[in-house]
Amino acid sequence: MIVLLTGDDQHAIQEQLNQYKAEIDAQWLTLCYHRFPADRLDRAISVARTRSLTGGKKLVIVENCHLKQWGDTELETLQQLVQVPEFTILVFVATNVDKRLKIYKHIVKYAKLFEFPLIPPWRTDLIEKAISTQAKKIKLVLSKGAVEYLAEAIGNDMTRAAAELRKLYTYGKGRQLELAEIKELVPCQTQNSLQLASAIRQGESNQVLHLLDDLLSRSEPLMVIVATLLTQFRTWLWIKSAIVSGIKKDSELAQMCSISNPNRIYYLRQEVANTSINALAKAVTMMLDLDISIKRGAESKDLLLIILSVSRLFKLT
Repeated sequence: MIVLLTGDDQHAIQEQLNQYKAEIDAQWLTLCYHRFPADRLDRAISVARTRSLTGGKKLVIVENCHLKQWGDTELETLQQLVQVPEFTILVFVATNVDKRLKIYKHIVKYAKLFEFPLIPPWRTDLIEKAISTQAKKIKLVLSKGAVEYLAEAIGNDMTRAAAELRKLYTYGKGRQLELAEIKELVPCQTQNSLQLASAIRQGESNQVLHLLDDLLSRSEPLMVIVATLLTQFRTWLWIKSAIVSGIKKDSELAQMCSISNPNRIYYLRQEVANTSINALAKAVTMMLDLDISIKRGAESKDLLLIILSVSRLFKLT
């Protein structure tokens, strides 16, 4: 079996890898479990093609494959995918992939594709559902209020969510914890990209610096930060444009701006009420340029300069 796992949700990807690992006989892990970096593709394929000495399953993982780092030599190596035995599980792991690439098209001829995108930070309903699901898996009993609080405190970081839930389970020893206990054990310290977007829109440069520093100190991927900012500013621009054009009903605004939850319109109206449409348009353009720059290898200092420039757009309005 050949698999391609892609997406920003590293927790979900690791859970999937753990499931594959669980299929390997524990006593033969040293012989049947292999991990390789993307620059060792030739070795990984060689190991994957070799039948397991134990006669059982073998797991071969190739990590950090964004595919763009591979050229004609690697494409030639990948011609051997057809020779991978049935009982070998060969997994390619990528944060994101360009589906237009020749190498991608070749891999998916043989591989099952599983995509694990991060839950958007503003989709608190999906975050709450994910936290509730994880809690049930470890038999941790949480009230509705506790789930709502944890979603706010943790955000869409499902890796942290899993760690915090395990901590709560250990502390509670099977009993349902009071909300006050949970707040003490899991303080709400999450600074996320949505908060950063709000600070930018309000022209609060000092807050922008603080939030961005916090995100980077927690190793938040630059592409994730920029993608969230771009999505949020696009949404604000669409809403503001629709309101300026005369659209009044929330249902019509939601449909026109592709907002799945109409209840969100009330808050979006407030957020753009005193915001310049010209500033929003310029912000989206600058964010698009920044998104391209990050994909080409721009660093955190470049991110900081552009974001501060966007913030100044709103400080002047």
